[in-house]
Amino acid sequence: MFVKDLQFINFRNLKRETVHFQTGLTVIQGANGQGKSNFLEAIYYLCQGKSFRTLKESDMVCWNKPYYFLHGNIVFKKRLFKVEVGYELEKKRKVAKINGRLIQKGESLNFSPIVFFVPDDLDLIRRGPEERRTFLDREIGQLSLFYRDCLQRYKKALRQKNRLLKINRLQKKIDRELLVPWNKQITYFGSRILQQRARFLSIWGQLAAHNFHHLFKNDNNEKGNMRLSLEYRPGVSIKTDLMGTLKEIEREMEREISAAEQEESEKGFSLVGIHKDDFSFLMGGKEARRFASQGQQRSAIISLKAAQIQFYSRNFEKPIFILDDIFSELDHTRRKQCFLLFQEAQQTFITFSLDEILDDSFIGQGIPFSLFKIHEGTIKSVI
Repeated sequence: MFVKDLQFINFRNLKRETVHFQTGLTVIQGANGQGKSNFLEAIYYLCQGKSFRTLKESDMVCWNKPYYFLHGNIVFKKRLFKVEVGYELEKKRKVAKINGRLIQKGESLNFSPIVFFVPDDLDLIRRGPEERRTFLDREIGQLSLFYRDCLQRYKKALRQKNRLLKINRLQKKIDRELLVPWNKQITYFGSRILQQRARFLSIWGQLAAHNFHHLFKNDNNEKGNMRLSLEYRPGVSIKTDLMGTLKEIEREMEREISAAEQEESEKGFSLVGIHKDDFSFLMGGKEARRFASQGQQRSAIISLKAAQIQFYSRNFEKPIFILDDIFSELDHTRRKQCFLLFQEAQQTFITFSLDEILDDSFIGQGIPFSLFKIHEGTIKSVI
């Protein structure tokens, strides 16, 4: 998959422009605040129909402008797709089209896979479980309509159950029969979500461990800490080797929900289920959040993102990779090794600030690339 061209009008600070791309590596260079991140956001939005930075459409409209508009051509599964997305402030209306066909409300504009790395991705390690669950749902969901459907149905059942638990807590009584259908849905859909999360984390974890070792293999100071692993911690007591069969997972979820019944009724919300899931980044068996340096944490996230690229390339479609400010706190050697990990992407967009030197991280390795420079929202091709 790759983007052939992109036109933007009134998208954040980007001036009206049409930009043409090649496959492979594209470098966007510019000082801070000139529009590099906005440019990457526009590419992601064209492919996914949503932003990785905000949930508010109005945030993406240029100041004092009535609308924004994006238009581009995407090659996906060897077919060309004309994509148009726009938003009007006054009407609060979003319009999206693919090959001239209007995308209806509830449909998704989802050209996948696409992987991105932004500075906030370090929150995957630093922040709480919700951040990591959101990551799993977004990344697995872009590959599996079944997963997205199960997740939607699970969340609906959970909301209904929590509503009943809250009412029952206030009334100091509980009608258990009303909870039965919602608990059945929670165990049915939750077991399928849990199994998918375990599967993908296991695959990505193995690839990420190999990538992390690659980044630090020549660093004698890191030999004791260079083993990266991802540990899944489901919200139910299931062994994480193969997670058993779906029936086994369902039975365990039913058992734990039943055991927590009294406590749930007292607290007024659900205590058992995949909405309590988490996973950890471990280095040398220790929590990366507590013991790893910022550079090691960044390398762990890079290793995971590279693992996703490798998995998608080998099993689905070669992805687009978007990287914003990736090289902060990475030395020259690590930069060179990073580029070797990203080779399986069909198309890579990466930003540099003006004070960073385009060294031989990729030039010296003979990696072809296109170079654009951006200033005050205007982007120009250099190479």
